Amino acid sequence: MKKTLAIALSMSMAAGLMTGCGSKPAETNATTAAPQASETGKTEAPETTKAQNTAEKEPVELTIWLTSRNKDDWYVQMEDQFLEEHPWITLNKVVKEGDPGNEFYQAVAAGNAPDLVDSSFTMMNTYIAAGILEPLNKYTDNWDEWGNFTSEYIDMFKKDGSYYGLPYQVAPMLFGYNKALFKEAGIAEPPATWDEAVEDAKKINNPDKQITGYATLAAEWTEWFFQYYVWQAGGDLTKENADGTAELTFTDPAVIEAAKYYQKLRSEGVLQSDLTLKFGDLVTNFGLGKIGMMPFAGDWVAEAAEKGIDPDDIGLSLPPAGPSGERTTAIAGTCYAINAKTDQAKKDAAWEYISFYTSRAYLSSFFENLATKGALNPVIIPRDDISVTDFYEFPEEYNQVLEAAKSVGRLEFYGKSDFGSYVDRAVQKILVDPNADPEKEFSAAQDLCASEALQAFNEANKR
Repeated sequence: MKKTLAIALSMSMAAGLMTGCGSKPAETNATTAAPQASETGKTEAPETTKAQNTAEKEPVELTIWLTSRNKDDWYVQMEDQFLEEHPWITLNKVVKEGDPGNEFYQAVAAGNAPDLVDSSFTMMNTYIAAGILEPLNKYTDNWDEWGNFTSEYIDMFKKDGSYYGLPYQVAPMLFGYNKALFKEAGIAEPPATWDEAVEDAKKINNPDKQITGYATLAAEWTEWFFQYYVWQAGGDLTKENADGTAELTFTDPAVIEAAKYYQKLRSEGVLQSDLTLKFGDLVTNFGLGKIGMMPFAGDWVAEAAEKGIDPDDIGLSLPPAGPSGERTTAIAGTCYAINAKTDQAKKDAAWEYISFYTSRAYLSSFFENLATKGALNPVIIPRDDISVTDFYEFPEEYNQVLEAAKSVGRLEFYGKSDFGSYVDRAVQKILVDPNADPEKEFSAAQDLCASEALQAFNEANKR
């Protein structure tokens, strides 16, 4: 079932983009998959390790959120298998457009939340702090597959000894570079440091051909990419206190270093000239061969390749190291969690659903399916007993960088969903105005954030 990158691309599927999140096996990617056939030609579902338990159970309706009702035969087959093995459970499927996980908090407060949520990593700290997620230990302790999950990832959602989320797909933020443009410029390797990145970008940058040496977010969500540079400079934008409250550190020396580096990219003329380009525009332009390098997640590979870039020209590495010597980046992805406010029978049913859709049997069938359809995103399955390379082949470079990301990856800065917009405005200001003083702009952003958002955040999150 293995497919090389080039063969897979010729059969490419439309890949979902991540807002710092990975693709969703139970939903988005499955919509393009096809059922598997056995040697006899009959479609078969994978065996599960869960014993069927149809003993006297009260009927339970499990409410779940989906992004679409349009599911392919393979997905329907898997759902039918789940329901056959759990005849006491019925599914109430509610369509939620966009990223349903981001609306979960408000839905819990309104009393109309689903019984389980498929959440991005970004939102999990907020949900855990708010007390709206059910501890999973009573389930995981008795699950024979629990020991196969990779500790680096499950521990991200562990607080005070309790696990609150079960990740099923991980896509670290890496650094993408166009190998063809690098070769034309006489550059043999991706940059290892910030300074090397600037010098390489100068060699690649070619306004006459509309080729930008370096790109980063400037028009929206600028705090998303900016945080990586702050970490690489040795600091952070906030500090999480032991009691769950936050301190703002927008004026940390590392923040100022990162801001000055952004200004250097701009002043050296290697950053995209059109600062109004949004996230989708950057991925598209990378795919069109117009960007030399940029922060780049593994699950954007298929999207960029669909725009025309030869998949063999998509290079992935760890981000260049900043002044601290660190190449720190973010580990993003998606995980399942249970609504703590629903009743016990629904919590139990939610676990049955989660354990089915994160089982080795289900994930093996899922990725085997995608391999036949051209899925080629180098993502991480957060289990030690299965890897995407079991189903299709990637360049060895991809395998190495995914493994390396485990030791340098971390969750996004604490309170990002509440404080990010204030950072965003400061970053935009220092990029648009070449005379802007980073210390002044980030100090003003911190003061405004403290007056408008910090107190409410700390009151809501204090333990």
